[in-house]
Amino acid sequence: MTRWSYYDAHIVLWMPAISPILAPKPGVRVLFDLKIRVYLAARVLWTGILAASLLAGCAQNANNGAPGEAGLSESAQVALELEQSVGFVSDAELLAYVETVGRRITAQGKRADVDYRFYILDMPIPNALALPEGQIFVSRGVLVLVNTEDELAGILAHEIAHVEEHHADQRQGLAIVTSPIRLGAGIAGWATGLIIPGLGDAIAELGESTSGLVLAPYSREQEREADRVGQSLAAAAGYQPEGLVNLLETMANAEALDPENAREPGFFDSHPTTEERVELTRGHGRTLTPASRPASARDRKGVLAMLQGLVIGEDPGKGFFDENWFVHPELAFVIAFPPDWEGINSSGFVGARAPNEETFVMLALVAEGADPMEGAKVASKKLQTDLVTDARLGIVNGLQAAKNQAQFTGDDGEIQKMELTWIAHGGRIYQVMGVARLERFDAVEELMRKSAHSFRPLSNEERSNILVTRLQVVAGEQGESIAELAARVETTWSVEAISVANRKPLAESLAAGELMKVGIQQSYATAPFLIR
Repeated sequence: MTRWSYYDAHIVLWMPAISPILAPKPGVRVLFDLKIRVYLAARVLWTGILAASLLAGCAQNANNGAPGEAGLSESAQVALELEQSVGFVSDAELLAYVETVGRRITAQGKRADVDYRFYILDMPIPNALALPEGQIFVSRGVLVLVNTEDELAGILAHEIAHVEEHHADQRQGLAIVTSPIRLGAGIAGWATGLIIPGLGDAIAELGESTSGLVLAPYSREQEREADRVGQSLAAAAGYQPEGLVNLLETMANAEALDPENAREPGFFDSHPTTEERVELTRGHGRTLTPASRPASARDRKGVLAMLQGLVIGEDPGKGFFDENWFVHPELAFVIAFPPDWEGINSSGFVGARAPNEETFVMLALVAEGADPMEGAKVASKKLQTDLVTDARLGIVNGLQAAKNQAQFTGDDGEIQKMELTWIAHGGRIYQVMGVARLERFDAVEELMRKSAHSFRPLSNEERSNILVTRLQVVAGEQGESIAELAARVETTWSVEAISVANRKPLAESLAAGELMKVGIQQSYATAPFLIR
């Protein structure tokens, strides 16, 4: 990937806006024990999510300004927050398949009062969860490990059972960690309100945790009951009840191969497992006689075809840091932050913090359109001050831009000063905000301004150099070992990872045409290879 100097960015003459009306209109973590950089020669400092839908996704509660819409139930609010902070996989065909399997199971349930809905979380860690109103979530990290429709049915039935038995109502402590940074107490209120409404309460210490779910665990008895009820529901829907046991074993083996990332919240953080539990589940499964298998159920080949092309590990399309540069291939921009500042990539903004002080530069998507003054209007409304009349117009690396400055007194009585730059790119308006205490502003103003002026489009060549690992299904050759297959297809997975993900003993040879899941690294600009 092309290397840029932090000082290469430029900006042309700024001029006052005559009026708003007359303004110009113009990852990384890969499965198990193998670490892959998201693109060649990149050093990832921080990964996470830049919310591309900030404008549409942050409706405010009329009473308190919290994210979401007035009148949403608690479950609906959590589902909305999951969509904004973690994101959903947008593969409509795969989601329809998951939903079809899920609805076969819910048809065997007793909760006519529940409207079940199914979602695939854009999360690399194997995880699944249920909300009291019937929202069922599985992560793409779980789907990567699935080998049969019975396994998929097993994990869905387990979560559905938590709803059927009212466990999801009883569990306390669901929280979503979305923003790994703590703003100073004096600027938290207005600064986070300007970036994303209601963010202040969700802010956590930088580096304290990664974006993900923190779930209060179910009790041992609730887990056992969900296992029993879930297996019974799956069997009644025509699925083999040992599917759940097989997937639990695969998930546990996958986690054991990746001890470095054991701290990341996963399925077993909220669903504790023990050998005893697995044996009880296996034993209960033997007592069940499945109903006739659904005529449309897929065999292993059909299931793997649905999973083909899934992103494995962190998705670089959500944006990532390369040293002090933040790169976002989906939104096609790059921006540099001051060297040696701490990088931040949260659900609502990306930015950096100066070492040991409350000085920040933050980038957020704030409006749609081609006129940067739309960003000034949004900021004026949020800050309840006029940032439009004396805004200055200009060009940042060929892009229409506007800027202004403002001062505010924080909650702690300290005067804060900030410079706001709005840049139009790709039909969206981005806001770069530099903020510091008044007495420090002059010392850091040039650094913050250079960050704003570094914003530029990502070139097609740069985008093609970004690498992503996707799930591919390959056919083995007669007598071939897993190691030989791995070398032949040039997978990024270790032989142990291939063995675990496919439930294939490492010592066994492959049969001719035997299908195996592997991770294949490719250019992010290349469309995934799908056979469905």
